[in-house]
Amino acid sequence: MKKVEAFILGLVFAPAPIIFCFVGAWFTTAVLGLSEKAVSTSALSGLAVGLVVAAIFLKRWVRNAYKVNNKILAAIYIYYSILAIGFGMGIPLFNYILGIAAGVYAVRRMYYLGADEKECKRNVKKTAIFTAAIMLMVCCLMVLWGLAGRVSGKDFEVLFKALFGLKLSIDTAGFIGIIFFGACAMILLQYWLTILSAKITFKLSR
Repeated sequence: MKKVEAFILGLVFAPAPIIFCFVGAWFTTAVLGLSEKAVSTSALSGLAVGLVVAAIFLKRWVRNAYKVNNKILAAIYIYYSILAIGFGMGIPLFNYILGIAAGVYAVRRMYYLGADEKECKRNVKKTAIFTAAIMLMVCCLMVLWGLAGRVSGKDFEVLFKALFGLKLSIDTAGFIGIIFFGACAMILLQYWLTILSAKITFKLSR
């Protein structure tokens, strides 16, 4: 494995335990209703634990990066997808980056495992379907958040006017249509980006 590739994999794996321990400690103490000082102390302690875990296991994780069980990989992807929604403030822009990364990883994994082109394509397709399925879940969450925030057609009217200068009148049917076809477009885009990144990686890996 090249040093650059190992470095990138390290950047992928290292934040997982750090963020998990930090957020976990902070959230737990906050829910328990402890003082602000106790919450801060707990969060910093969790951060320290996460750093120690990453420092101890990171080399092993990178060395075995392409031998990880599929269920663990799926859990890691879902975990980062949740974080991506948070960092994107409910807008799944960072989730597309995860889909691209998944396509790259799928090809590199097949390359190191010595799989033939047919097996590689089959694995890439499964990966793209998985990333699209996660995007479907993300879209469902966005709809639920929108309903909780009482988003309506009027909000889209304001958005279209601000972005494109269009004056539209969006009724209930139009509102549902925008949500449905918008979600379909987002899911298909995630699938396509995963496939595209995999194809490019495959050509560069030959």
